[in-house]
Amino acid sequence: MKVTFHTNTLKEKLELVSKVSTKHVTLPVLQCVLLEVTKNKVVLKATNLEIGIEVELEANTEEEGVVAVSASLLTQTVFLCNQAEVTLKTEGEVLVVESKNSTTEINTIPAGDFPLIPKVSNEGQRIQKETFVQGIKAVAFSASQSSIKPELGSVFIFQKKEHSLTFVATDSFRLMEKTVVQKGVVFEDSVLIPHKNALELVRVMDSSSGDPLYKTNENQLALLFDDGVYITSRLTNGSFPDYAQIIPKEYVSHSTVLKEDLAQTYKKTNIFLNKFFQVGVIVSKDDLTVSANSGELGTATESVSANTEGEDLTLSFNQRYLSEPLSHINDESIVLHFAGVGRPMVIEGVNDKTFRYLVMPMNK
Repeated sequence: MKVTFHTNTLKEKLELVSKVSTKHVTLPVLQCVLLEVTKNKVVLKATNLEIGIEVELEANTEEEGVVAVSASLLTQTVFLCNQAEVTLKTEGEVLVVESKNSTTEINTIPAGDFPLIPKVSNEGQRIQKETFVQGIKAVAFSASQSSIKPELGSVFIFQKKEHSLTFVATDSFRLMEKTVVQKGVVFEDSVLIPHKNALELVRVMDSSSGDPLYKTNENQLALLFDDGVYITSRLTNGSFPDYAQIIPKEYVSHSTVLKEDLAQTYKKTNIFLNKFFQVGVIVSKDDLTVSANSGELGTATESVSANTEGEDLTLSFNQRYLSEPLSHINDESIVLHFAGVGRPMVIEGVNDKTFRYLVMPMNK
């Protein structure tokens, strides 16, 4: 095999695929990228068995071939190259990386050990990349970090209304729902994407140009871009909870506050959180008061102006669960809906009705 690339092109594509590679004790080939060189095209591949990615590159091919090589070693070598062009060639079981003023030899792994990347062969449909990414980013933080219940460690995507998609994630203590516009897209089936895979899809979508073709089968979701990028993710096998059942139908209080005022309050009380990240929230007619007590360090109490309708309340929450959604909310003002002591609180935008965030209170 022998092929010459524009160095910047190779750098860009290696950065895209190499992050999929993973350290694996029993399958060292998963630490590799696979380089397939033919007369017509050059393809870089990487997989960690959860995500698979293929990227086509422009190059000047002199000899066809295929090679599997450490993703990190090849990436570091190419990124340190300061010449306009770089040549990759094989000599026995070694990959030689040459530029005008340097030569590097990297030991390879048998290419036959590299796993097949699943192909989703149906026609698919074109989705709007920007809003699809927005949906995943808005909810992924709420997914469970545990692998005990895979469906809770996933992003759930389904079509609630025509010309839109709804994204949901929950860890059973809090839940985020976000609906985005997807004109002309029809989802016959919902999908569950492991949340780490969903974030990897976002990274690749952010780096690729144009709106991709979206394809699914029973086990895989795939995105195909016009610039030759193909990425596929394993889907979670399971059923997402019927979360509509836990959203309160009635509330006893509604408090409207400025999002930035609330964010500042959480920052100030963060210093004095206890080991459970607990804060007290007092709801009254004109104020919403947040307090933290670390026991050893001291206490902090902060109040913000609020327009409250309904009962006065005192509740406790995990402060992280209160502060994390704020960066994903575009509205300047938000409404906190309280269902009562020991019951969920729901946050919505005053103007932006595309999201809904539910959080369970803590026991005092």
